[in-house]
Amino acid sequence: MTNYDEIDFSPIQALTEGEVITHSRVRDITLPSGKVLALITLDNGRDHTRPNTLGPATMTALGETLDVLRGRARNGEIDAVGVTGKQYILAAGADLSDITKVGSKANAKLVAQLGHKVFGKLSDLGVPTFAFVNGLALGGGLEIGLNSDYRTVDASAAAIALPEVFLGIIPGWGGAYLLPNLIGIENALEVVISNPLKQNRMLKPQQAYDLGIMDAIFPAATFLEDSLRWADGVLTGATKVERKNQPGKIERTVKWPVAIKMARGMLESKIGTVPRSPYVALDLLDKARSGTKEDGFAREDEALADLVTGDQFAASMYAFDLVQKRAKRPVGAPDKALAKKVTKVGIIGAGLMASQFALLFVRKLRVPVLITDLDQARVDKGVAYIHDEISKLEAKGRLDGD
Repeated sequence: MTNYDEIDFSPIQALTEGEVITHSRVRDITLPSGKVLALITLDNGRDHTRPNTLGPATMTALGETLDVLRGRARNGEIDAVGVTGKQYILAAGADLSDITKVGSKANAKLVAQLGHKVFGKLSDLGVPTFAFVNGLALGGGLEIGLNSDYRTVDASAAAIALPEVFLGIIPGWGGAYLLPNLIGIENALEVVISNPLKQNRMLKPQQAYDLGIMDAIFPAATFLEDSLRWADGVLTGATKVERKNQPGKIERTVKWPVAIKMARGMLESKIGTVPRSPYVALDLLDKARSGTKEDGFAREDEALADLVTGDQFAASMYAFDLVQKRAKRPVGAPDKALAKKVTKVGIIGAGLMASQFALLFVRKLRVPVLITDLDQARVDKGVAYIHDEISKLEAKGRLDGD
């Protein structure tokens, strides 16, 4: 078992220059029963156009806040801890610009371990913990909730997802172990692998609730008030939380291995065997069937370190930043003075992921895209997929016929 308290995180804490720190602001709330809940609000001080992100400095500060709250819980000053975010946003996950700077596999492993050290405290404070998902919750943002004891969600939240496989990595702060043990293997496969490979599909709040990721869903206008009242009910025993999708013994022994085998076959037929992250995620989900949470976290540490320092993640990040324009200077791009206008894009491979990238380049860059593969049949299948997706977008009015 990894003792995260004995690890020296200074190598990645030295990489925090330029990080927009998401602060952990705490206030005590007296609930109707008289019990006291310490509410942490994650807020980077920016408006909704700059979501909360979870870089090393942010995670270190959150960990220190949780340590203080653990002491207060031990002293009987608080009865519960809640986590929510600034307006419209819980957190958009790890700061990807920081992850791309880690340099070495050892540093990449420290990023995973820091997340596990901090988020792991949420289940070890000595009092129940609640995640009040008031808005966008992606990657590490959702994993805040998964590491908490209970979760509520705002019915108007923009998106909920674990999109890591889409970027060439895996949910590395508890998601790959905690999610299947919360909602069952088939649902977890959908969220962790299938959705990211479907143009990075996100969950709507109602879907997250129906899957069992969230324990309760409340309207936006009264979300925090309703969540606090619900939490009070849980604390007093008036509200019973049922998790109908939590796997039992039969699912673990019979259904789980069958679902993994079917998912592996689906991946091989749709994307081949070259992309690494879907298969690494699949192996982690498979092993989550047994063993301890600590074992699961250790596996995530190793897997994330391996993928973050690999070529596929670097390529995914470059393409993601280029297409989404999420950075003024895409990761790995040359100096702007050397840049040339993109007039044509070539993609080697015509599988599902390659075809999705081709579609993105066609839509965003509006230039000719050439795809190639081992034989014409694969190319034809990829082109057919792209044409089909374009037709769907046109039918929905999201794309001009021209």
